[in-house]
Amino acid sequence: LEVPVVAAGKELQQGRKVLKACDPNQLPATVVVARCTLATAGDAKRAVAAAKADPDGWRTMTFRRRHRILCAAADEIRRARGNLIGAAAASTGKLFTEADPEVSEAVDFARYYGWCTHEMERRMERGREFTPAGVVLVASPWNFPYAIPAGGVLAALAAGNAVVLKPAPEV
Repeated sequence: LEVPVVAAGKELQQGRKVLKACDPNQLPATVVVARCTLATAGDAKRAVAAAKADPDGWRTMTFRRRHRILCAAADEIRRARGNLIGAAAASTGKLFTEADPEVSEAVDFARYYGWCTHEMERRMERGREFTPAGVVLVASPWNFPYAIPAGGVLAALAAGNAVVLKPAPEV
């Protein structure tokens, strides 16, 4: 699997260092399961600038629209469940029984934060003001590839923020 850096909607690979992700379950053999392009400082600046600019209008999107998108994301994660469990095993060494609950938690986060958009909308209808923070950085640990980043990303999106996701390198 080739994993590019994505900044400002563009896949970036050329001229960047690549990390070879190896399956720890295959030791002592070296089995490369992914080649991950590493971002440069310039890539990070482009990602933050794009997030601040909000070209897709996420900040001004209605709560109902965000709800539909987050619920659709939950459905996509659920459909990809088997592949995600396998990818977690191959990238972190987790057992299927360890990765399965983590994928389930990512689905639950998408549904929960989708539901939270209704509550935010209700509070605004009662006169409360609500302003997204802007740009949220989610920097996740390598050993929880789904639940922790999903929780951070989905909570930020539900609240109308743009997100820059920076996964941690392998240990």
